[in-house]
Amino acid sequence: MHIMRWMARIVWLLAALAAPVRAEADARPVSTYFVLDNGLQVLMQERHGLGLTAMTLAIDLGTKDETDDTSGYAHLLEHMLLFGAGAAGDSDARLAELRGHGVETNAHTDHDLMTFEVSCPAAEGGWALEQMRQTVFSGRLDPGRLEDEKRTIGEEILQLRDDPDHLGRMLLMEQLFAGHPYGRPVFGDGSSIRAATVAGLQAFCAPRLVPDRCALAIFGDFTLAEMEKDVRRAWGTLSRGTVPASDVPAAGRLEKNIERRIELDLQESHLFIGWLAPAFNDELRLSFSLLTHLLGRGLNPIMNSVLRGNRQLVDRVSMGYVAMRSGGMAVLHLTLAEKNLRSAKSEVAAFLSNIGSFHFSREDVPLQYRQGMLDYLESAKNQMEYNDGNFRESILNLSAGSARFLLQNRSAIDGSYIESVDKVNSGDLRRAAGKFLSGKKWAVLAITSAGKKR
Repeated sequence: MHIMRWMARIVWLLAALAAPVRAEADARPVSTYFVLDNGLQVLMQERHGLGLTAMTLAIDLGTKDETDDTSGYAHLLEHMLLFGAGAAGDSDARLAELRGHGVETNAHTDHDLMTFEVSCPAAEGGWALEQMRQTVFSGRLDPGRLEDEKRTIGEEILQLRDDPDHLGRMLLMEQLFAGHPYGRPVFGDGSSIRAATVAGLQAFCAPRLVPDRCALAIFGDFTLAEMEKDVRRAWGTLSRGTVPASDVPAAGRLEKNIERRIELDLQESHLFIGWLAPAFNDELRLSFSLLTHLLGRGLNPIMNSVLRGNRQLVDRVSMGYVAMRSGGMAVLHLTLAEKNLRSAKSEVAAFLSNIGSFHFSREDVPLQYRQGMLDYLESAKNQMEYNDGNFRESILNLSAGSARFLLQNRSAIDGSYIESVDKVNSGDLRRAAGKFLSGKKWAVLAITSAGKKR
């Protein structure tokens, strides 16, 4: 990527994030972005008055980097590091020390990225920054803690497989991305976790847990100059990676419909329908996100009217969309009686076949017909603006979102997020639906009650 194009995107991000805090009387910058010599990207913003500092380290390391033999290693490594197993000294004592300083920590792993999040009193920002560096980059893994975390994750896998919502989405992802790195579950398959060793984990993470595959975002009550000194002192001595990051291939298309049925000890049935969807940098990502909000989220989702009208085919409707770097997945989740599985699936297919003529907005119909018409698009835009405002109220949200953005984004940006949302029209929604939903191949999973007659 050309360096000027990349810097232009950083300037946009800084401007968008700085807007709410420009009311200060002085004209000094409240945000800054720089890259250390070892390749670590750093974004910082002052937000005074809260007495808190939040920081997130995002790492270009996730399920996408695993093989069949290392399935689940990224999530296992996250557990090890989060709970202090990567730092010198006793990990339990280390956790107690963090709590003593008022530091709260969390971590997440998905198919693309691993993130470590810290929030702390502003006075502890420099100390917490050094602790994060030690935890993630010490290079030490505690064998005793490894066995504990292997057992913990094994129990989590068993519990999650009894959760129909998690199981349905996981199995759909395996079907939609069969043969692709995104088809592997984040938690792993169990057998590879049980076989994991400290040496194997270190071999897995050594070429990937490096500064030039990381982004650090810090928001809170500090001065840029002092925090930059702390960052350069604590993180500047780390060595950059020697192995270039490999790109994950774009997900291919689904060649045929896939349908599967399983039984669990449940009182109700679940129907999951999944489609391949826009990747993170696809030009239709925002339009598709609005579309899925209209169809299956918000106060009055369209699919709720379609499926819970006169026939009352379902009890609950929800739709989700996850956009990853090299592909995306949309999932419609219906809770319903087993006898309605076939009818509900048919109604979904019938609605999507005619979505090209659906009136999402009052602008889609002549003026004389607009009065009393529900404007789905305007309602969704208002809800997304409200959600964006709530998101910005949390400096931890801002640090996590910014760090992920720095590693994931490869697209040109014009205007703020809300300005981009406001530009989406019904035609954009229909174009997104036509490309990814209407008439496209899907994966279907029905989870029914064990022992019931069909």
